Amino acid sequence: MRQGFTLVELLVVIAIIAALAGLMLPVFVQSREKARQTACLSNLQQMAAATLQYAQDWDDTLPMSGYEAIDALGRPCFVSVGSAIYPFLGDKRVLACPTEPNAYDTSNYAEAMGITGGECGVGKGSGGSYALNSTVFVSGNAPHLGLSAQKPVKLIELRYASETVMGYDGNVASGNQCGFLPFEPALEGRHLGSCNASFADGHAKALPVLLSGCIAQNVNGKSLAENCLGGSSPYSRRCGQLPSVPCVHNFNGVVARDERGLCVTHLR
Repeated sequence: MRQGFTLVELLVVIAIIAALAGLMLPVFVQSREKARQTACLSNLQQMAAATLQYAQDWDDTLPMSGYEAIDALGRPCFVSVGSAIYPFLGDKRVLACPTEPNAYDTSNYAEAMGITGGECGVGKGSGGSYALNSTVFVSGNAPHLGLSAQKPVKLIELRYASETVMGYDGNVASGNQCGFLPFEPALEGRHLGSCNASFADGHAKALPVLLSGCIAQNVNGKSLAENCLGGSSPYSRRCGQLPSVPCVHNFNGVVARDERGLCVTHLR
């Protein structure tokens, strides 16, 4: 009676197992990233709901993207949207994408610009994952960042709420590269070539993106690959203009309509 395997047979079995593992590994990686994408979508949806709750408490007025205040030590500090809506969230982990929880560091950037208290109530080392639509969330007074206060946006101004983006997977560019302006939001396709985004009616979904090939830097000096929105979108065309934007690398504007259909415009 034959006892056990020969060395050749054992090596063949090991080779087959290794080949199967190699075939299955990408599937496992994709499954894991899909789970992270789902968690990220949930985060964005919760933040959208918290933002709408904030607006309900403030006469339908949306929070500003950020402004300077004074901390307990008398230092200037930066109040972000995350800080404004936190009472409606209850868990700061919602503010971080599980795939890239520290895409940028607003607090360290604020300190480098002279806001010595960093992000109010947070301090140093506070990472960020999401970018904001700077037309929906207008800037407050932040002299150290060169920002002047604008009139906050009200929900009634968002006529096409289900099409108007509020927040999304993104970064903050340092400017002067790939057409970015200083402190400009930049979308990122960190979920298998897609970017998660929330909308002003409270829903969230994934949108396809493509790499342009251009490399910029974020506000912390890290490499930032330019991502362009893929597929058709109102953000691909400015209202009153015929040609489409070559590369939509952020969601800036509110959706409106002209004689050619849906498009984006600015409110201020």
